[in-house]
Amino acid sequence: MQKLRIGMVGAGFIFDWHHKAFSSLPDVEFVGLTANIPEGRSWPHERQLALEQKASALNLRLYPDFAALAGDESLDALIIGSINPDHYGQILAGLKAGKHLLVEKPVVTDLAELATVKDAAQAAGRIVFPAHNFVYRGAVRQAKEILESGALGRIIHSSFISTHTISPAHASGWRSRKALAKGGALMDSGHHLVYQMIYLLGYPKTIKGLKANIVLTGMECEDTALVNVQFADGSVATLMQSWASGMDFGTSGIRILGEKGNLTITDALYFNGEKLTGDVEYGDSFVRQAEAFVHSVKTGTPPLSTLDDAEKTLKLIYASYADAEE
Repeated sequence: MQKLRIGMVGAGFIFDWHHKAFSSLPDVEFVGLTANIPEGRSWPHERQLALEQKASALNLRLYPDFAALAGDESLDALIIGSINPDHYGQILAGLKAGKHLLVEKPVVTDLAELATVKDAAQAAGRIVFPAHNFVYRGAVRQAKEILESGALGRIIHSSFISTHTISPAHASGWRSRKALAKGGALMDSGHHLVYQMIYLLGYPKTIKGLKANIVLTGMECEDTALVNVQFADGSVATLMQSWASGMDFGTSGIRILGEKGNLTITDALYFNGEKLTGDVEYGDSFVRQAEAFVHSVKTGTPPLSTLDDAEKTLKLIYASYADAEE
């Protein structure tokens, strides 16, 4: 394989991040895209025109639909950036077409579907790579190394917090409907917090959840979620994701307290107050993830955050929802 030839389904804001990241790599050719058009339907003329202009400006092929994208035998891999309920069918179709897949989070929102995806990927001999881009940040990977070294001693408490607003279009679109999104802030943005916690600390033994609609009351799902957990070693952690406020100065970030030291990931990684690396930026995480995806495809190396981790993430979120509803 010379250059890895990639196409993507989904032309929203997440497309721009993936396209920029993969296009920066010398061993990748980003070939084309398709919008996530429901079967038997078409975009309004204005949106179709804008899509055509975007593809032309980026010198990309515009495929008429996902079937045409997946059926292009010249492509080695696909990025699945469609809305949540469309992931499952597109993953299975992509694997059937012999493609390696990078799938936006959540990979799927149903645990039985995820089990089928794992079996299908193994049978096809193809990589299904969860787009858990935050674990590819240099700060998170270095924090993992420090934790594994034992430099913090026994862990006492950790917090994983993110609060920000979302656009009116997102607050009123498919994310606002439980039947499509399967959850609100925790299922969506909160995915990043959960899989990072699992990557750094493992899966907890006890899960307690709370959720609320505080500001985005027109949504069927929560705009704020709180999860308290305890691990097998006795340490406890708090995870909070909110879409209700952008006033997060000094609030958002990852903080891990041990008996011998502490780690903080905010604008950088700090170990006992000393700055170690500034590799925390959102855009850079897509580049690191793209590099890891290409490496996985070419060498068969598993991702840092696997389909097993995607399963654990989904289990934790649903356990939190169940506890909140009880």
